[in-house]
Amino acid sequence: MIETRSEPTDRTVRLWCKDQWRDFPVERVPVDALLLNADNRRFAAERTLMESKLGHTLDPENSEEDEVSVISILLDTGCDVDGNLVKGVPSRDYELLKSDWMRRKQATPFWIRPDGTVRNGNRRLAMLKRLRLDGITGTEWVEAVILNPNRPDNIDEHDLFEMEQREQLTEDFKVRYTDMNLLLTLRQAAIDSSIDWFDPESIVSVAGELQEVAGGSQSYATIQLRAIKYMDAYLADADATGQYHKLLRQVERFRDIGKIMSWVEEDYPDDLTDMLQLMFAAVRAGNPHGDIRIIRKMFLEERDRYERLVNQVVQDEQEWEQSGARGIGDPDLSSDLDEEEYEDEIEQATPIQTPGYPQEQVKRRIKNAIDGYEASQLEVVDTLEQIISRVRILSNASERLSETLRGPRGDEAKSMLSEIFDWADDTKGMY
Repeated sequence: MIETRSEPTDRTVRLWCKDQWRDFPVERVPVDALLLNADNRRFAAERTLMESKLGHTLDPENSEEDEVSVISILLDTGCDVDGNLVKGVPSRDYELLKSDWMRRKQATPFWIRPDGTVRNGNRRLAMLKRLRLDGITGTEWVEAVILNPNRPDNIDEHDLFEMEQREQLTEDFKVRYTDMNLLLTLRQAAIDSSIDWFDPESIVSVAGELQEVAGGSQSYATIQLRAIKYMDAYLADADATGQYHKLLRQVERFRDIGKIMSWVEEDYPDDLTDMLQLMFAAVRAGNPHGDIRIIRKMFLEERDRYERLVNQVVQDEQEWEQSGARGIGDPDLSSDLDEEEYEDEIEQATPIQTPGYPQEQVKRRIKNAIDGYEASQLEVVDTLEQIISRVRILSNASERLSETLRGPRGDEAKSMLSEIFDWADDTKGMY
């Protein structure tokens, strides 16, 4: 169909290819001849997750059900498997894309191969295919650039990959900076630039090379590369190397971990191992990225409290470590929260599933340490007011206190009460 039914137009489009700007002819092609590219990196993590749940590789070219599933992954939020299909709720991005297309029609041409596979424009094609399934007319033809490796242009796969990287990163990093797939595209671009992940100077240097496609800032690109470095380290530690789909909706945590660890590596190398273990513990426990930022402040301003937290987490993890349990479960993406507006809510709603890990215990340890640190920053009278309000809570729940003292954490509670009594006795003489 591409060969026999395509029609030339009087237009060309200018694309960056083989390190120079080149003009490519635009042709008019039938939508029915176009194929969704299931291997597109822009939704690779979500696709891998859904394939894991479906139990087979998605093949939209040869399966109508798989085509519907790929359309849903591209256009919907809260996707999950229902029988043999992936289903979700139409996202805000899809509604905006559809509204813009209905009003302005096509703004830029698709990039396609001679066999009809779309290499740039998959979301727009998915939108058109859904409109056609809904019986909406006026979606029969689109404009496209046919990138044929057998023509004099000779756009081979390596050339096309570089074109896609630049186009996708330039277009999307400005908006969806926490998107896992964009980081994976940047990761591949960094590898192509011969990055040494264990050399901080190499990371900064490669970030400089990629800054134009990562938002125009070397420091911003450096943050993304460091996030990738520690995602790789976390997956390796969890015996899940390369399974990036298991870290969907966790990107902001790793952005902060990358910032903190690069700082520790440079200024406090002796504390590197303890800090990394605590950072990974916070991720496994499901603490939001705001908690991770406060741990850095605690490290600087209350080293005793920080070291006590490290030792407590080590003890909490001891049984899990000795069991040799590793691995990560698949995340639940069924929530339809908007990723751009509610990063904190999404991260809290999507904890990493780590079988056998003492998640609640470690999360409580970190929260309590943070609570103590934040209380230490208050004025004395404000701290006393908080103490009184919490004592009143226990006074009004004396039955719960009695049950706790008799329960499995009774010894721990008694020790804390003893500290409270001793503090009260010591301070009586101050007034």
